[in-house]
Amino acid sequence: MKIVFSFLALAFLFTSCDDGDIITTELDFGDTFTTCGDLVCYKIRTSPDETLSIIVDTTIEALITTIVDPDNALLVILENDLQDEVNSAFNYRTYSNAVGNNVFCSSIPPSNLGLVNDYPSSCTARFETILIEDDNDGILAELEDLNGDGNLDNDDTDGDGLPNYLDDDDDGDNVKTKIEIESAIITTTTELLTVRDTDGDGIKNYLDTNDDGDAVDTIDEEGTTQNQNPADDFDDVTINIAPDYLNNAIANTIPATAFAAHTINQEFVIELTAIGIILPILIQDEVAFGTLTESGSRTVTPTF
Repeated sequence: MKIVFSFLALAFLFTSCDDGDIITTELDFGDTFTTCGDLVCYKIRTSPDETLSIIVDTTIEALITTIVDPDNALLVILENDLQDEVNSAFNYRTYSNAVGNNVFCSSIPPSNLGLVNDYPSSCTARFETILIEDDNDGILAELEDLNGDGNLDNDDTDGDGLPNYLDDDDDGDNVKTKIEIESAIITTTTELLTVRDTDGDGIKNYLDTNDDGDAVDTIDEEGTTQNQNPADDFDDVTINIAPDYLNNAIANTIPATAFAAHTINQEFVIELTAIGIILPILIQDEVAFGTLTESGSRTVTPTF
């Protein structure tokens, strides 16, 4: 899986209040946080009923925006390595009864909040965004390190510019890897050894540009359906046991004119830390606010 790091430092400036006794325990609200709108980050817990919240002058979209990698047009990097300070607000609140998401996400907050204490503070908040990408081709990314050097980025079997762990068609024959491993989920080297090698040439189908060992490369065996997918062409109507690219009795040549589109799954893990908290009731100047995970995907088509 591809991991890209981005750091976003934000400063929060406003007043604090002096109320209550000193709390010596940490603000432990779990490992994740939730968001509303543009942009409230918050955490809720019960027993006791408390919330932490940070109002940030940014958006989730800004935190996860990607741009084309200048070194490879098929890859992306996070747009923001560092942003300037923005106006924000941090609050620790306690309540006399249980609260829900509607405290932060309703346009009109409920009237029966039972708010007991509201403690604001000045602090610095830091976002660290990690982008994880994977081709979801059924093969664990670590197993696509074909040369075994620990670097997934330099393994590109078909030379199309997408390393194998981001390439859902590793051999570039327009048959998806997931199809060529017959939709198995491969998580070990032993399992990888069992995937099909139709022509017995020692090259597994998902890495073999000519799967059936006939005179025609797989990518050029599209038969009557020319749609950048040899897997749906069955021209041997008398046998019809396999698509043409796996049937060495069929060697029709229809040269391909394009690569199929590739889909890459994306996961953005956003980690938020509040630093320099100053509250009269708290002996703790740093709070690991937690992580937020956003999922998506992108589609690219290599140059033919």
